Amino acid sequence: MKQLIWLVVILTTTTLQAQDVAFKKIIEQQQVDSKLATLTEAEAKESGVLLRNQLFIEYAFDSLGQLTCIQGISKRIRINDSKAIEMYNKIVLPVPNTNDLLYLKARSISRNGSVKEVGLESVKELEEQGRVYKILAVEGLEVGGELEYISLFRRNSALFGAEILQSDIPVRTSEVRIITPTYLQFEAKVYNAPATIQSDTLLVGKRTTTVSVKNLPPIHEEKYANLKANLVRVDYKLSYNQSRGDERLYTWQSAAETFYDYLRTGVDESKKEIDALLVKEKIKGLAPELAIKKLENYVKTNIALKEDEDADVATDILKKQYASKAGMMRLYIVALELLNIPYEIVVGCSRADAVFDKSFDSWSFLDEYLLYFPATKKFLDPGSPIFRYGMIDQFMEGNYALFIQKKKEGKEVYPEGEVRLIPFSTIVDNHDDLAMEVSFSPTMDQVQGKVTRQMTGHQAAQLRPYYHFIKAEEERKNLTNEIIKSTLKPDVTYTNALVKNTNLNSDDVNKPFILTADMVLKSVLERAGKKYLFKVGELIGPQVEMYNERARQYDIDMGNAHSYKRVLKIKIPEGYKVSGLESLTRNITDGKADPIMGFISTYKLEGNLLSVNIDEFYKQVLQPLVIYDTFQKIINAAADFNKVTLLLEKK
Repeated sequence: MKQLIWLVVILTTTTLQAQDVAFKKIIEQQQVDSKLATLTEAEAKESGVLLRNQLFIEYAFDSLGQLTCIQGISKRIRINDSKAIEMYNKIVLPVPNTNDLLYLKARSISRNGSVKEVGLESVKELEEQGRVYKILAVEGLEVGGELEYISLFRRNSALFGAEILQSDIPVRTSEVRIITPTYLQFEAKVYNAPATIQSDTLLVGKRTTTVSVKNLPPIHEEKYANLKANLVRVDYKLSYNQSRGDERLYTWQSAAETFYDYLRTGVDESKKEIDALLVKEKIKGLAPELAIKKLENYVKTNIALKEDEDADVATDILKKQYASKAGMMRLYIVALELLNIPYEIVVGCSRADAVFDKSFDSWSFLDEYLLYFPATKKFLDPGSPIFRYGMIDQFMEGNYALFIQKKKEGKEVYPEGEVRLIPFSTIVDNHDDLAMEVSFSPTMDQVQGKVTRQMTGHQAAQLRPYYHFIKAEEERKNLTNEIIKSTLKPDVTYTNALVKNTNLNSDDVNKPFILTADMVLKSVLERAGKKYLFKVGELIGPQVEMYNERARQYDIDMGNAHSYKRVLKIKIPEGYKVSGLESLTRNITDGKADPIMGFISTYKLEGNLLSVNIDEFYKQVLQPLVIYDTFQKIINAAADFNKVTLLLEKK
């Protein structure tokens, strides 16, 4: 977790006096350039252009030998329209305290070359939703002009981190410089774009690692893509302290040792109280899996998660009845050791934030906790109130993580770290199925019948927890009303709604979440003279449509492997014939012999019973950009099916 960063101690044999910051010298030498950039045709169409984006991260030792970190930012931005003026006329400063600001200038350069400048004296506080921000209002911005922004401030001395190099507007050049004493060697790696990385010692007594990227497109949201993980970013870490030799620092194994010690803080002093709890709750003596489930149910019912809390030891957590994620881990670890249940600590990150790179041992990937049970090969998420043993957040799946297990040699006990893949759940685990039986009213003005929606795995986790935590009957009714209307159509009327398997603290959690109701729909039937238009496609409810205003940028992430099976049983009224049935048949897949995704619909008419079967499936979570066109057709197939209309007329 991020709070662990500040526990890291840098090893050095040298104590340096406070020294001048290199970026400060760059500022002092910089001349204000009133000449405006010449834009390309493509750049002129954007709201703005980030002409120069420079980030300086400088590490040095103060007079007390304490490592300090100073960060400098220098940007030059072209303003092309009023939207860009709104984006940049107030700069939010990256500091909670004005005292941490060492230098600040913002200059607007007009089309005629005149310059207006504001600095530290113009910093103001703004409070929004209980949070206080430091802002700087920029004067004189105009369309066709430019903004230059320079700041220098103190920041936490993290020895690893990540910086986003992209922006909401195109970036011509983006550069990160990490400046350190010559004997400290940082390494850097850029993701999602080509880059140049070089290290030199051109500054006397300092080493500079420079990362450069050019011509980055603006950031755009895309459906079925992890925006944050796809952004161009640089990760960096301290790898060597050459004053202490050639041993690599902050490896995966040293991370395993650090997290192991950190998360086991207070184990021995907490055992007596936690053991008493296990006896009182009748957890001790149960079979391992049953004990894990009962322990988890107790913790997630009685201990609240508070993200910003300090990581207390287990005994203090029992008294306070709340804990941070690290505190939750400490509580579980003590209990599992008392229960003699083998476990492994798992530390990783959501693939929505970053793809864990096992080849680059940056601790910036170590941000989320899980527990893994090697005997059952199942995971538990201590920090999530909505998941139970055997299920974790879908975005933790399919990502590598650091697994830490306790090893024993003789009397010596020690942690061993290994980077392994957290497997995906499969399509067998995640279903969202719809079954309907409908008939027509004698007056042919509506259809009525029964609807059943059945969900498992991650699909069920979208709804089941709401019912678990909502106890008020009226609120539950309102929730059911929303689900039924979103499953079918807003104009649906229904009776006898029933919801099953909602208790997370029972065996319900491993059963399908089921919702059933008797329903009536009028809007799917429309009279046309002596004939009737039956909008059968609308029975499956509204579907996602994907149409692009611009070329797709990112690979596809479906969240989880899943399927939608829909079975419609439609009783055609006596004396009527139906036409247009051929439009019910669809076969849209990726074309493989064993397709990994597809939308397949078939029908059968036996007597007056029309059966429609639809199978929409996505067996593979991550799919490459090159198959996007096929993927888009399959996603849109369900929305296209919504438009299927049959014609009913008397024989």
